[in-house]
Amino acid sequence: SQLLSQQDDFINQVSVLETFINKAGHLCIFLPKFHCELNPIEMYWGWCKYQYHEVSKPNFVAAKQAAVEILDSCPVEVLRRFINRSFRFMSAYHLGLSGKAAEWAV
Repeated sequence: SQLLSQQDDFINQVSVLETFINKAGHLCIFLPKFHCELNPIEMYWGWCKYQYHEVSKPNFVAAKQAAVEILDSCPVEVLRRFINRSFRFMSAYHLGLSGKAAEWAV
């Protein structure tokens, strides 16, 4: 099983998911697990959680409504900042910086 996984045709095989995404005209990027600074969605979730905690929710219905509204309320400019921050981290790691140095540089 180890031998098969080292073959060129096996390594270069594109997954069904990647093929589907590419056919739809999108770019498929697989991000490493547990590197939240490389994934803008993690910054978005953090922003949403912060905003959610700032809103008064007197009952469960209001809490559900607040969640939906907050998920839709993140400004595009903020989303762009999250993406740019992730790209700056990628660049810092590409240049060989460690986690602490990359965080300082970004």
